[in-house]
Amino acid sequence: MTEVGAETDSFDWAKVVDYSKRVQVTPPLTQYELPGVTEELHKNVPVAVVPLWHAVVTARLAFAPDDRDTLRAAQLRLANALAEVENVYPLQPQGIFIQVGYGLPYFRNRIPGKLTDEFMPKSTLAGTEGQWALIDSIRFPMDPDDLVLEGNEICFHFKSDFRAHIDDVLAVLFQPGEQLLNGIPAENAYIGDLLTVTSIRRGFAGHNMPKLIGERLRIPGADKIPAGAMLFLGFTSSHVHGLAAGNLPSFETLPGYTDATPDSYFAHGTNMHLSRIGLDLEHWYRFSPKERLQRMFHPRRTETEEVLSPDQSPATSTFREQRDEDVAQHGLVGHNEQMQYLSRLDKDTTTAYGQKLEKGTVFFLRQDFDTVENPFGFWADGRVSAQPAPAVHFVGFGPSAQHYELMRQEMDSQDLKAKHNLPDENIGFTDMLVTSHRQNYLLPPRARRAFPLAELV
Repeated sequence: MTEVGAETDSFDWAKVVDYSKRVQVTPPLTQYELPGVTEELHKNVPVAVVPLWHAVVTARLAFAPDDRDTLRAAQLRLANALAEVENVYPLQPQGIFIQVGYGLPYFRNRIPGKLTDEFMPKSTLAGTEGQWALIDSIRFPMDPDDLVLEGNEICFHFKSDFRAHIDDVLAVLFQPGEQLLNGIPAENAYIGDLLTVTSIRRGFAGHNMPKLIGERLRIPGADKIPAGAMLFLGFTSSHVHGLAAGNLPSFETLPGYTDATPDSYFAHGTNMHLSRIGLDLEHWYRFSPKERLQRMFHPRRTETEEVLSPDQSPATSTFREQRDEDVAQHGLVGHNEQMQYLSRLDKDTTTAYGQKLEKGTVFFLRQDFDTVENPFGFWADGRVSAQPAPAVHFVGFGPSAQHYELMRQEMDSQDLKAKHNLPDENIGFTDMLVTSHRQNYLLPPRARRAFPLAELV
C-alpha cells in the first residue's frame, strides 16, 4: 500500500493550476515569431488566425539616467517578471505573447554611447552606411501638422485570444498590491516602480470586429465595412503570403541591410515601428468596391466584392517597373504595389542561415491591430477623447529603420505625384490616413528583451 505522504510528494501540483506546463512550446529566438498561430483558407488563400486582443504600453524609466546599479537590477527584475508571467500563461494565442522594444532615448540616456555604438547594428543601405539601424522617426509629406514624434524609452506589446489574460498581466506588471495570474498570486512580477507609463493603447484584430464594434459605437461609415473584414478599410490583414515568415525581418538574416551577423549581440532582433493612424471611413467608402480594391492592391486587380483576401503569393508581386506602368496607364498607384518592391525580395536570395528564398518573398512583418480609442485609452502627455474614432495601431518589423523609412516615403509617392500629376486620393489609400503618433524601436532577441546592454554598463 502506497503511503499518502509519498504519493503527495511525488505529484506535481503545479500542473493542476499552471497550464503553461501542459502546453509544450519551444520559445523562438526572436520576440516577433508567434508559436501556435494557425492558418485558415479564405477562398483558397491562406490567412493567419492572429491573436484577437492587443494592448501596447509605452513608458519612460523612473530612475536617474546615470543610475547604473538600478538599471542592472532592473534587468534582472524584468527578466524574472516576464518569466513568472510566461510560467503561468503558455506562449500561444490562448495564453499570452509579450514583446518588449526600446526607443532611442533608452540607448542615448541609459547606455554609454561607445558601448551602444559597439553593439548596435549599422545600416548598409546606400546613403545611410554606418548609421545605427535604429534612428529617430521623422515627418513625411502627407503627415498632419499635429503629428507627435514620440520619445518613449520602452514599449510593451501584449496579445492574446483572451482579453482577461492581458488585463491580468497589465495589473501584475504595472499596478502595486496583490495581483493574480490565472488565480495564482504573483510574487515577483511587479515592475511599475521602475517606469512612468506614458500611454496604454488597446485594440483588436478579428474577423468582423471593425464592423461590429464600429456600428455599435455609431462610428460614421462603419455600416459600409464589408461583413467579415478584419480591417476598418475592409479586406483581411493577415494574408500568410503578405507577412514575413520565420526570422526574415531580423537585422542579420538578409544581406544588404545591416552589418549584423548571426553572432551579433542583437542577432534575432529587428527594427519595430509603431504608429497610431486615424482612418477617414466616410471618404474611403465613397469609392466603389472596385476602386477600393485597386487602391488597396493595384489597378489590375479584378476580384469581386466578396473576396476579402486577394491572393498575395510571390507570383503576384509588383515591382518598380510594373508599378510605373500602372501609374502611367491608369493614373493610380495601389498601396500594395507601393510597398512590394521594397518589402519583397527582388531576386532569388540566400539568407545568412543558408535558406534559399524565391523572388517575391515578403520579408517585412506586420502585427497591426484595430482600435476605437481616441487616440489612446490613457495618454500622460496629452488629452484623450471619449468620442470613439476608427484607427489602426501599425506595428511593423523589418531589417532597419532606414528600410522602413524608404517604405513610408513610398506611401506618400511624391515623385509619382509630381511626374503624373496624381491627385492625393489616387496615391494608394494614404489620403484616408491621419497619423497622430509615431516612433521607431529596437526589438531585441528574446534572450535580451530585458534592458539590453545593461549587464555591460
